[in-house]
Amino acid sequence: MKTRRLLASVAVLSFLLVSACGSISDSLFGDGDNKDDNGGGNSSGGLFGGGLGGGDGGAGGEAGPKPCTGLCQKQIQCPGNLTTTLSGKVFDPAGKVPLYNVLVYVPNAAVDPITTGASCDRCGNVSGDPLVTALTDAKGEFKLENVPIGTDIPLVIQIGKWRRQLKVPTEIKACADHTIDNSLTRLPRNKGEGDLPQMAIASGDADPFECLLTKMGIDTAEFTTDNGTGRVHYYRSNGVDMSPAAPDAATLWTNAAKMKTYDIIFLPCEGKPYDKPDGPDQNLVDYTGIGGRVFTTHYGYVWLYNGASPFPTTGSWDPEQSDKYDAGLPVTVNQGFPKGAAFAQWLVNVQASQTLGTMTINEGRHDLNSASDPPSTTWMSTDQMPAPTNNGTMHITFNTPIGVPDTQQCGRVVYSDFHVSASAKTQVKTFPGSCKTGDLSPQEKALEFMIFDLSSCIQSDKDAPTAPPGSGGGVH
Repeated sequence: MKTRRLLASVAVLSFLLVSACGSISDSLFGDGDNKDDNGGGNSSGGLFGGGLGGGDGGAGGEAGPKPCTGLCQKQIQCPGNLTTTLSGKVFDPAGKVPLYNVLVYVPNAAVDPITTGASCDRCGNVSGDPLVTALTDAKGEFKLENVPIGTDIPLVIQIGKWRRQLKVPTEIKACADHTIDNSLTRLPRNKGEGDLPQMAIASGDADPFECLLTKMGIDTAEFTTDNGTGRVHYYRSNGVDMSPAAPDAATLWTNAAKMKTYDIIFLPCEGKPYDKPDGPDQNLVDYTGIGGRVFTTHYGYVWLYNGASPFPTTGSWDPEQSDKYDAGLPVTVNQGFPKGAAFAQWLVNVQASQTLGTMTINEGRHDLNSASDPPSTTWMSTDQMPAPTNNGTMHITFNTPIGVPDTQQCGRVVYSDFHVSASAKTQVKTFPGSCKTGDLSPQEKALEFMIFDLSSCIQSDKDAPTAPPGSGGGVH
């Protein structure tokens, strides 16, 4: 009986730990503000060790504890192996496809406004003093631990400059597991729901990339001319127009200052290899060098193979080896690096692949024999091309500027040697009526994965993504 009373007393005391760090809580649970130099919790002191999360913020061993303020005071050190958790699943703006490598965190301060335009977005730089953090896995799932208790707990869902902020609608109870409803954890469809990157698209005749963006769930109202307030500025190369008429794509790529106002630029296939003048080629290199992101497909190789130095060094380019592979081209997913392994598993999870490490694509082309490593990373390749060169590389990425240390790179380029899908178009000649609606096809899902990877913070592809440490300790 005495043992039961003792255990009950300990449990009650543990639930009382909702006040500021220090005083009686330090002696019972240890100095919760202590952390090691890497931001991990210190397990020494007190009855249960680490106590409240806090941390000295001290890379390099800076002295002095970080005060436990705000939501830190609502973190509870539970008995035994228990903790307070919040789990969920993050989806694309349409709310249909789960997403990988999305950061989810509880902020302990107001988050900063997102700055529009090309910028150096390195991994680890997160505003709002994250208290506890997690990344979504290949199923789109996350689990936050050591979550503060109470009502209206704030939550941030973010990948690059896509960001949604909300409050958990149910009470978070101490030392219990909680699940947030999937309807709340999709990325924003429009700027009224949250932040979207400022994007530009130059519509091409052969690759209706704009249709992929709407299938992903971006509201068509967000597609405007460059004078509008939409988050997707529509330019016309030789693809379908919009109403009112879109400006010519040349007004985008000949204007370096205008390019720098965009976070992401899409340059889909124009149906022929229209080489660009030296000025636009150099503008693209300069734009990506300061943090701009570019996605181009098929004949978009002209920006790379015939582009400004050093873009031609990104692969063994051999354009026009074969015209096309309209259906049923088997490709292999490179699982030899962390994101590639996650991509292969993700494809299976979203039913875009039936066998781990393989998938079938339509409208494949053969313009790239192999990627140069460095600087490029191969994501998908095939050995089903005709002789004499049987091997073809279907999808690569590289970080920019090329030739500088990984830690100094800020931008990213994606090249896919296959189309989104011509079947995404209707007979209507203006956007958005030119796009079919419905669910994403398997290869559209693959390219959606790449769009969000393109949007994400920059780090070496050789490294596994990791959540930035939270200031409140816990296991992320």
